[in-house]
Amino acid sequence: MKTTITALALAAAVATSGATAVSAMEMEFNMLTGAVFNALKAEGIDPTNIDKLTLAEIAQIKAWLDEDMTSNTRQRVEQLLNK
Repeated sequence: MKTTITALALAAAVATSGATAVSAMEMEFNMLTGAVFNALKAEGIDPTNIDKLTLAEIAQIKAWLDEDMTSNTRQRVEQLLNK
């Protein structure tokens, strides 16, 4: 009986910790996407298609936004958003 209860408790703990990690990653992805969305709007770039981008693409745009926004950088961001 004790073994069964211990096994169930362990299984519940493992399942919960996995769900928590996924939730944390989702929150981080949403925070990054929101920050990039707002930064694009501030730069006058239409962020409508941001939800179609991968995490790597959003991270690349974030890196470009952290640099000086040149016309070349702006063009690369717009191309990525409109692919």
